[in-house]
Amino acid sequence: MILSGKKVSDFFEEPVAKINPAGVDLVPRGVFRIPENATAFLKGNERGFIIEGRFVEQRLGKERVVPDSEGFYNLTPGVYEIVLQKVKIPLNATGFCHSRTSLVRLGIVKAESAVWDSGYEGEGMQIFHFPSNARIHKDEAWVQFVAFSNSEEAGKGYSGYYQGEKLSQRNP
Repeated sequence: MILSGKKVSDFFEEPVAKINPAGVDLVPRGVFRIPENATAFLKGNERGFIIEGRFVEQRLGKERVVPDSEGFYNLTPGVYEIVLQKVKIPLNATGFCHSRTSLVRLGIVKAESAVWDSGYEGEGMQIFHFPSNARIHKDEAWVQFVAFSNSEEAGKGYSGYYQGEKLSQRNP
């Protein structure tokens, strides 16, 4: 069963942008450009990029994009990661994050990401591809987060590599 937006809003530490009947809209806490000149690298717990011949951990290999003086992200064609506010998925639910239709209608593509497992806690992220330039206000929601009730509570929650991640606190 899909959970109400009101119930889903309780999963988040801070207020959400909008509570919908079946989920919540979320505004990015951070926008990062994935480097074009890098080679993605994944081997066990080594996750990042090879940039100019050296390994750079994934959290450090992306360039932060800051809003201009009018509050807009000015995005050139490329791939971007957005960081969302802290979430705590209860053991009796599973979450999914979808692109807002407004972005899709403008040709902006969100990569599908993994399931937000029961017990996951941290600042989730999503990946977007911009085939053309875009100007998006910093207060605009990019995704809608929905959650489903599990048929039974998970005995043990998520405990993988990304548990407890704090993506918005990275450099630069």
